[in-house]
Amino acid sequence: MTKKVAINKGKIAVYLLVLCAIGLVYWAYASRPNVEPEDAKPVSKIMTYNNNSLKEEVNGKLIWECYAEKMSVNQDTQIVDMENIKGTFYRDDGSSIEITAAKAVYDQAKKNIEITEGIKAHSTDDMAFETDKVTWDGEQSVLTCDGNVKISKPGMVATGDKAESKDAFQNFKLMGNAHIIKGDINQ
Repeated sequence: MTKKVAINKGKIAVYLLVLCAIGLVYWAYASRPNVEPEDAKPVSKIMTYNNNSLKEEVNGKLIWECYAEKMSVNQDTQIVDMENIKGTFYRDDGSSIEITAAKAVYDQAKKNIEITEGIKAHSTDDMAFETDKVTWDGEQSVLTCDGNVKISKPGMVATGDKAESKDAFQNFKLMGNAHIIKGDINQ
């Protein structure tokens, strides 16, 4: 009879060791660090450049170019964020408009650029403008000023909420609270 009890104690000890081993394996598996959370989004690849420039050409003709102190390019979305920019839009007659601003965003897929914050612009033919936002629509070839627009040329000052141009503001369409004053005016 004592032999039967000893066998049961041995079996019980083996079962307890097996259960401990299974528990240890389960604990090790359950407590491992979660490398990739289920709700994690893939990280975008961002390339950053200092003192770089972008430009757009159509049929070998330079349309615009933009220098930025800092550029960040999202390789997945092809969106370029720029800081402290100096851009130039070229006209058919060889003249140009130079724009400076704190920020710009360029969508490489759509060929659109949006310039914001502290915009100042002047052209080689003495035209100047200030506005809240400048947008270049690459598909339509339209340059738009949006918000608090003030355009000054020799003998004219125009203000409005919005202005559009297809020829880099040699001619423009003024919209919303539009006012044009002609003559020799203190700008």
